[in-house]
Amino acid sequence: MICRRFVNFEGNLRMKRALLCGFCLLLVALAACGREAKDGPFTVLLSVEANTLDPHFATATIEWSILMNMFDPLIERRADMTLGPALAERWEVDETKKIWTFHLRKGVKFHNGEPFDAESVRYTFERMRDKKLKPRITVYRRIFLDRIEKVDSHTVKIHTKRPVATLPVWMVNAFMLPPKYYSSTPPKELLKKPVGTGPYRLVRWIKDDRIEMKANEGWWRGRPAIEKVIWRPVAEASARIAELETGGADVIMNISPDQSKAIINNEEGLQFKGARGGRRIYLGIRTDHAVLGDSRVRRALNHAIDFEAIIKNVFLGHGSRMRSIVNAPNAAPDIKAYAYDPQKAKALLAEAGLEDTNGDGVLEANGKPFKIELEVPSSRYLKGKEMAEFLAAYFRDVGVHVEVIPLEWSVFLARRRKKTLAPLYFHGFSSAFNEELDLGVLRPNLFANLTAWRNREFIQNYKSLGQTFDPAGRKRISYRMQRIVHEESPWVFLWNQYDFFGLSARTQWTPRPDERIYLPTIRLKETKG
Repeated sequence: MICRRFVNFEGNLRMKRALLCGFCLLLVALAACGREAKDGPFTVLLSVEANTLDPHFATATIEWSILMNMFDPLIERRADMTLGPALAERWEVDETKKIWTFHLRKGVKFHNGEPFDAESVRYTFERMRDKKLKPRITVYRRIFLDRIEKVDSHTVKIHTKRPVATLPVWMVNAFMLPPKYYSSTPPKELLKKPVGTGPYRLVRWIKDDRIEMKANEGWWRGRPAIEKVIWRPVAEASARIAELETGGADVIMNISPDQSKAIINNEEGLQFKGARGGRRIYLGIRTDHAVLGDSRVRRALNHAIDFEAIIKNVFLGHGSRMRSIVNAPNAAPDIKAYAYDPQKAKALLAEAGLEDTNGDGVLEANGKPFKIELEVPSSRYLKGKEMAEFLAAYFRDVGVHVEVIPLEWSVFLARRRKKTLAPLYFHGFSSAFNEELDLGVLRPNLFANLTAWRNREFIQNYKSLGQTFDPAGRKRISYRMQRIVHEESPWVFLWNQYDFFGLSARTQWTPRPDERIYLPTIRLKETKG
């Protein structure tokens, strides 16, 4: 029955996919007439468009991926997910654990010629908490910023209101800004005309079409190897693959294993590369819903899914079900992934008072059919829409009727911002590979957390975790918090995502676990022809 579900579903989509792929190939063929040769600009194809190029308004991983190539932070996250020095050469915290001293790199200039110094750091953090500007970045809140003290031109002290063990981790997305330019330029213009210290300068941004960059010849780490770069949003995976095959792209993202044959079998030397990522894919459950507020119903939904079948049939064995909200190696070892057990799911639903009184296969709650909506971004996540359909089918098998509603990414984001998403929503959180930040996605005040789940013990432990520097103490608190989340199940825990990319023959690059594409780490090799 399980295999038939996948065969039938894929069969229904086959004709649509064939037509869509044919249409995409036609578009690519038409576009190829004006395309640069293989030694032209390095081209990256994204699955969705960036909404901003202002670091203080960015909220999505794709935006951070672009921004890290134009800006530098004080502390960077390296390819192996460890932290290292960037614009700060070194740092230390005092005995109170509330004063962090950063020793800044000298001789660094922004793209517009302004010098990077202590004033740049002070301005950047003050702009984050500008109440009139209302930026989206929350770094200053997460580190409980009190004030920035300029010790000298290249030394600053960050004073926090309480000890913050993860302050260095939060610094990764705190990209430094030139004070004169950002204080004198209208905010709307800054959204599309960024200036940083990073390896690339912005040439132009044509909304819904492309972002063009050129190498920063004065970058403090040396001029990047790739001179010109173009980022373009292409929603359909088949269209991205077609562009890669015809020489119109060098890196394409969000490719599924079943689409890899077109890349691997290509005679042009194309490459298919993957990495086990940190993104946790899940169904958010709005616990303020009358029925979903019962943890037994939420656990039932977790038991209703045959995830082994999904991994085998959809992802061709690549992946595993999420067992904890925290990524390895910080996940609690005693937590096991929810097992596929439809009978247990039905029993939990019955305990919660749901029953099928008329025999139509749909459970009723409070005398009414239990039917809910599941909203999913149509192109953001790997096989997101298809996965939502698979999940809805499993839920129907235990009597829960779910209607899948695909949304464009921009619409999904707007509904997320307004907190108007459906009772079930398909979502993914990236990871900073830190237990506290992984658990922090369930903070009640996080803008992207729509679960409305609140647990007093979880919140108290989260506060304690943030002020605990001792590794053993952090592990003990984190493990307890993970168990609470697993038992309460504010999510349907899906999978820890593998990230798959298609690369051109000339591209030498190893994908990072955090999904980010850092251009200075890419090398180009000579290709024949």
